Amino acid sequence: MTAVTTTKDRIYQPSDLAGNHRKTFIAEALDSQARLRSTDGESLIMMREARLEHVAAVRDHAVAYLTLDMALRRPRKQRRPGDYGPWAFLDAFEDEDIEEFQQEVNDAIVLAASGRDHSPVERLLHEWRMSAETLSDPVAREILDGRSSDEDWVEVEDAAEPHETPQNEG
Repeated sequence: MTAVTTTKDRIYQPSDLAGNHRKTFIAEALDSQARLRSTDGESLIMMREARLEHVAAVRDHAVAYLTLDMALRRPRKQRRPGDYGPWAFLDAFEDEDIEEFQQEVNDAIVLAASGRDHSPVERLLHEWRMSAETLSDPVAREILDGRSSDEDWVEVEDAAEPHETPQNEG
Protein backbone atom coordinates (compact mmCIF):
# COMPACT_ATOMS: atom_id res chain seq x y z
CA MET A 1 0.00 0.00 0.00
CA THR A 2 1.35 3.41 -0.96
CA ALA A 3 1.04 6.37 1.42
CA VAL A 4 -0.65 9.41 -0.02
CA THR A 5 1.21 12.67 0.60
CA THR A 6 -0.99 15.71 1.01
CA THR A 7 0.19 19.26 0.50
CA LYS A 8 0.08 19.68 4.31
CA ASP A 9 2.77 16.99 4.62
CA ARG A 10 4.93 18.57 2.00
CA ILE A 11 8.33 19.99 2.90
CA TYR A 12 9.35 22.78 0.56
CA GLN A 13 12.88 23.45 -0.59
CA PRO A 14 14.36 26.96 -0.89
CA SER A 15 14.27 26.61 -4.67
CA ASP A 16 10.47 26.11 -4.46
CA LEU A 17 10.12 29.64 -3.09
CA ALA A 18 11.71 31.08 -6.20
CA GLY A 19 9.38 29.14 -8.47
CA ASN A 20 5.72 28.36 -8.91
CA HIS A 21 5.27 26.80 -5.45
CA ARG A 22 5.80 30.12 -3.64
CA LYS A 23 2.05 30.94 -3.68
CA THR A 24 1.13 27.47 -2.43
CA PHE A 25 3.73 27.74 0.36
CA ILE A 26 2.31 31.10 1.47
CA ALA A 27 -1.28 29.84 1.23
CA GLU A 28 -0.43 26.86 3.45
CA ALA A 29 1.29 29.15 5.95
CA LEU A 30 -1.77 31.41 6.03
CA ASP A 31 -4.10 28.43 6.45
CA SER A 32 -2.14 26.67 9.18
CA GLN A 33 1.59 26.18 8.62
CA ALA A 34 4.10 25.39 5.91
CA ARG A 35 7.40 23.53 6.28
CA LEU A 36 10.65 24.50 4.61
CA ARG A 37 13.88 22.52 4.63
CA SER A 38 16.80 24.95 4.85
CA THR A 39 20.00 24.43 2.88
CA ASP A 40 21.69 23.07 6.03
CA GLY A 41 18.92 20.50 6.59
CA GLU A 42 16.95 22.25 9.33
CA SER A 43 13.17 22.08 9.18
CA LEU A 44 11.56 25.53 9.46
CA ILE A 45 7.91 26.35 9.98
CA MET A 46 6.10 29.38 8.61
CA MET A 47 2.75 30.39 10.11
CA ARG A 48 0.75 33.47 11.01
CA GLU A 49 2.40 35.48 13.77
CA ALA A 50 -0.90 35.66 15.68
CA ARG A 51 -1.06 31.86 15.74
CA LEU A 52 2.49 31.63 17.09
CA GLU A 53 1.67 34.21 19.77
CA HIS A 54 -1.44 32.23 20.72
CA VAL A 55 0.51 28.99 21.04
CA ALA A 56 3.17 30.76 23.13
CA ALA A 57 0.51 32.28 25.41
CA VAL A 58 -1.19 28.91 25.95
CA ARG A 59 2.22 27.38 26.71
CA ASP A 60 3.01 30.13 29.24
CA HIS A 61 -0.37 29.69 30.96
CA ALA A 62 0.10 25.91 31.07
CA VAL A 63 3.54 26.30 32.67
CA ALA A 64 2.10 28.75 35.21
CA TYR A 65 -0.68 26.25 35.95
CA LEU A 66 1.86 23.48 36.57
CA THR A 67 3.83 25.83 38.85
CA LEU A 68 0.64 26.53 40.81
CA ASP A 69 -0.13 22.82 41.01
CA MET A 70 3.32 22.12 42.45
CA ALA A 71 2.92 24.95 44.99
CA LEU A 72 -0.43 23.56 46.15
CA ARG A 73 1.18 20.21 46.96
CA ARG A 74 2.99 21.87 49.86
CA PRO A 75 1.26 22.91 53.08
CA ARG A 76 0.11 26.54 53.14
CA LYS A 77 2.60 27.49 55.84
CA GLN A 78 5.49 26.36 53.64
CA ARG A 79 4.44 28.43 50.61
CA ARG A 80 5.77 31.85 49.66
CA PRO A 81 4.19 34.18 47.06
CA GLY A 82 7.01 33.37 44.61
CA ASP A 83 6.05 29.69 44.72
CA TYR A 84 3.00 30.57 42.61
CA GLY A 85 5.23 31.78 39.78
CA PRO A 86 3.63 34.45 37.60
CA TRP A 87 0.45 34.07 39.64
CA ALA A 88 2.00 35.29 42.91
CA PHE A 89 -1.14 37.38 43.47
CA LEU A 90 -2.86 34.15 44.57
CA ASP A 91 -1.11 34.38 47.93
CA ALA A 92 -3.84 36.87 48.96
CA PHE A 93 -6.46 34.09 48.81
CA GLU A 94 -7.41 31.23 51.09
CA ASP A 95 -6.74 27.73 49.78
CA GLU A 96 -10.41 27.12 48.95
CA ASP A 97 -10.39 30.19 46.71
CA ILE A 98 -7.11 29.13 45.10
CA GLU A 99 -8.62 25.73 44.31
CA GLU A 100 -11.60 27.50 42.70
CA PHE A 101 -9.16 29.61 40.67
CA GLN A 102 -7.25 26.48 39.69
CA GLN A 103 -10.38 24.85 38.30
CA GLU A 104 -11.48 28.00 36.46
CA VAL A 105 -8.06 28.62 34.90
CA ASN A 106 -7.73 24.95 33.96
CA ASP A 107 -11.01 25.14 32.04
CA ALA A 108 -9.98 28.41 30.39
CA ILE A 109 -6.59 27.03 29.31
CA VAL A 110 -8.16 23.88 27.85
CA LEU A 111 -10.65 26.04 25.94
CA ALA A 112 -7.85 28.32 24.70
CA ALA A 113 -5.73 25.35 23.62
CA SER A 114 -8.60 24.00 21.54
CA GLY A 115 -9.02 27.22 19.58
CA ARG A 116 -7.21 30.35 18.56
CA ASP A 117 -8.30 32.73 21.30
CA HIS A 118 -6.59 32.92 24.68
CA SER A 119 -8.32 36.14 25.75
CA PRO A 120 -10.69 34.29 28.15
CA VAL A 121 -7.63 33.23 30.17
CA GLU A 122 -6.37 36.83 30.17
CA ARG A 123 -9.78 38.12 31.35
CA LEU A 124 -9.96 35.51 34.10
CA LEU A 125 -6.46 36.39 35.32
CA HIS A 126 -7.34 40.10 35.29
CA GLU A 127 -10.48 39.49 37.39
CA TRP A 128 -8.60 37.40 39.95
CA ARG A 129 -5.77 39.96 40.12
CA MET A 130 -8.30 42.72 40.85
CA SER A 131 -9.85 40.59 43.59
CA ALA A 132 -6.40 39.91 45.08
CA GLU A 133 -5.67 43.63 45.04
CA THR A 134 -8.88 44.28 46.95
CA LEU A 135 -8.11 41.54 49.47
CA SER A 136 -4.64 42.99 50.02
CA ASP A 137 -6.24 46.08 51.55
CA PRO A 138 -6.75 45.21 55.27
CA VAL A 139 -9.87 47.39 55.63
CA ALA A 140 -11.48 45.96 52.48
CA ARG A 141 -10.65 42.44 53.65
CA GLU A 142 -12.33 43.05 57.03
CA ILE A 143 -15.46 44.31 55.29
CA LEU A 144 -15.53 41.40 52.82
CA ASP A 145 -14.88 38.82 55.55
CA GLY A 146 -17.73 40.27 57.64
CA ARG A 147 -15.42 41.19 60.53
CA SER A 148 -16.59 44.80 60.34
CA SER A 149 -20.00 46.20 61.22
CA ASP A 150 -21.75 49.55 60.96
CA GLU A 151 -20.78 50.31 64.57
CA ASP A 152 -17.10 50.26 63.53
CA TRP A 153 -17.60 53.33 61.38
CA VAL A 154 -18.32 56.96 62.14
CA GLU A 155 -19.95 59.50 59.90
CA VAL A 156 -17.77 62.35 58.75
CA GLU A 157 -19.15 65.75 57.88
CA ASP A 158 -18.78 66.80 54.29
CA ALA A 159 -15.84 69.20 54.18
CA ALA A 160 -17.12 70.63 50.91
CA GLU A 161 -20.08 72.33 52.59
CA PRO A 162 -19.52 76.08 52.94
CA HIS A 163 -19.17 77.35 56.48
CA GLU A 164 -20.76 80.54 57.62
CA THR A 165 -18.19 83.22 58.09
CA PRO A 166 -18.90 86.50 59.78
CA GLN A 167 -19.12 89.35 57.39
CA ASN A 168 -17.21 92.47 58.04
CA GLU A 169 -19.69 95.17 58.77
CA GLY A 170 -18.44 98.44 58.06
